[in-house]
Amino acid sequence: MTEKNTLISETEQAGLAERLGPVKKVSLILILAGGILCLIALLSEGNRDRFGYAYLLGFTFWWSVVLGSLFFVALQHVTRSVWSVVLRRVAEMFAAPMWVVALFFVPIILFAFLHDQFSLFPWMNPDIVEGDHVLEGKTPYLNGWFFVLRAAVFFLIWIGFTTFYVRLSLGQDKGGAGESATLRMRKLSTIFMPIFALTATFASFDWLMSLEPHWFSTIFGVYIFSGMVLSGLAAITIGVMWLRAKGLLGDGIITGDHLYSLGAFLFAFTCFWAYIAFSQFMLIWYGNIPEETIYMLHRADHGWIGITLLLIAARFVLPFFLLLSRDSKMNPRTLVTTSVLVLAGQLVDLYWLIMPQIHGDSPKLSWQELGPSLLLTGILILYIGRFLSRHRTLAVGDPLFEKSRGFHL
Repeated sequence: MTEKNTLISETEQAGLAERLGPVKKVSLILILAGGILCLIALLSEGNRDRFGYAYLLGFTFWWSVVLGSLFFVALQHVTRSVWSVVLRRVAEMFAAPMWVVALFFVPIILFAFLHDQFSLFPWMNPDIVEGDHVLEGKTPYLNGWFFVLRAAVFFLIWIGFTTFYVRLSLGQDKGGAGESATLRMRKLSTIFMPIFALTATFASFDWLMSLEPHWFSTIFGVYIFSGMVLSGLAAITIGVMWLRAKGLLGDGIITGDHLYSLGAFLFAFTCFWAYIAFSQFMLIWYGNIPEETIYMLHRADHGWIGITLLLIAARFVLPFFLLLSRDSKMNPRTLVTTSVLVLAGQLVDLYWLIMPQIHGDSPKLSWQELGPSLLLTGILILYIGRFLSRHRTLAVGDPLFEKSRGFHL
């Protein structure tokens, strides 16, 4: 089979923008619907508090997908992976909007400082902190301007690494540095990994754990990391399957062996998430310290036990059995189904982490939770569609591309 028959031709690449028309329409519908719901919630004084938490839910979901995709890109470089070269552009596509995610964070800063209308972070309210010796002791770290400074540093680092990887990879397609660019990306990935671990961990402390500032868990950063990587993998898998079905990844470029590797990754991190989640629960249960156990007891009482059980099912039980066999890891339909479950599980997980702070006795699902997620989803889909229309869907300039096409287990 010749390269002309297997790779997307220049004519097909040029007409890609037109073929992505339906994607643009869907994104605009999501933006319009989400924007209207957000506006209604903001104009209604009684819904503002709830809107702040709903916005944080939508933001952290896409933050986890985009940063998880960036981790996947760096991981492939640091391990000198061959199998993933043919689908790495899809991961770069999901990592590229990191600067858009940074803009998404701006409203959270506003919500934090407007604590009289959006009680998002209790430690931002001096009336709550005053007289509370635990919160007063955490003030040197949990204060408004240091919170903003840390977030700025995190995003500058993530945007810098994303820009480096994506620009060099796209440059290779245009006859850029080739082998030297690959070597530079590999070297930088060894630096990125520990920096990623620190920034992702402290971001999870700031944006999620500090919602309940009396509670703490030393394993919380690893818990968020496991869900983040799973979310990135699921988004990449859905992207690969969709582009492959539309013929936008060439003919026969992505084989069953590539799909098996994606499925194995999903299966491994599904088990890893379950291990970390159980470890966190078991250590808190065994330690039996009141300020730690209250967090879990809150999520096991009243209506929250249903969300907890749903989380376990969507995040571990169903994906585990769906991907258990070798054949299932190579089945496109099973991979898409599992990936959708994983992303739904991430939403449930974030709801389980965030919403008990505002819905004390039981979860309350309504239109207030929908607006921010729809709006942010529409904006990112629009950006990703724009990325696809401007760049090749395959990293054809990578020196290992041909070797990756012939990858066999």
